[in-house]
Amino acid sequence: MKTRISAFILSSILFICSVNAQEAQRAIKNILNKNAQPALLQGMALTVEVGSPLAYALGTDAMNAEAGFRLNFKNKYFPIGELGYSKYEKTHDDTQIHFKTAAPYLRVGVDVNMLRNKLQENRLMLGGRIGYSTYKYDVDGPDMPDPIWGTARPLKYEGLSSNRLWFELVFGMESEIFRHFHMGFSIRYKLKLHEKLPAEANAYYVPGFGNKDNGFRATYNLYFDLSKKIKNKTIE
Repeated sequence: MKTRISAFILSSILFICSVNAQEAQRAIKNILNKNAQPALLQGMALTVEVGSPLAYALGTDAMNAEAGFRLNFKNKYFPIGELGYSKYEKTHDDTQIHFKTAAPYLRVGVDVNMLRNKLQENRLMLGGRIGYSTYKYDVDGPDMPDPIWGTARPLKYEGLSSNRLWFELVFGMESEIFRHFHMGFSIRYKLKLHEKLPAEANAYYVPGFGNKDNGFRATYNLYFDLSKKIKNKTIE
């Protein structure tokens, strides 16, 4: 009888130890998985800028259509390429000088997710872009008086060629609105790096950049995730 009781007590102790060991092992795995880093390639996405077309529909002089392709590495680094087409036409109220241009532009760069928790769908982005546009433009207006000869010469130039290279500092936020779709906005500071202009007349507006040498611009983007199948690394 004593032998049976002793065996029962011993087996109970071993069972309890086994259960505790399994629970301890699960707890360790949960801690490790919680701190596990995301897989290298998390996916890719298409992006469309919708703020500029909306502003044009409400009456602005510039029309911009822009789309991009973005990769996602570790939910932290987001290399991106953006391709757009810009059209601008305006007659200045005071001088009556008319300016017109239309051309594509290209930007490439990377955004970095600054949030500590990289596994959530909300992101706080800080990044940069290099932009470039080569374009032609027309300028015409009232005849210009010659200060030396006292005569007037026509102001009419067509097909003037120019290009500009610039840098953009980008700060933005984005969040998931429903599966596969994110929306976000960004504030960008644009800095002119290099420009080639003809001698006849300066360009009032640069496609993809704007009508100032340096300055801020806001964008509003929609993102469509092309892949949601890539999972984070976990310990089995």
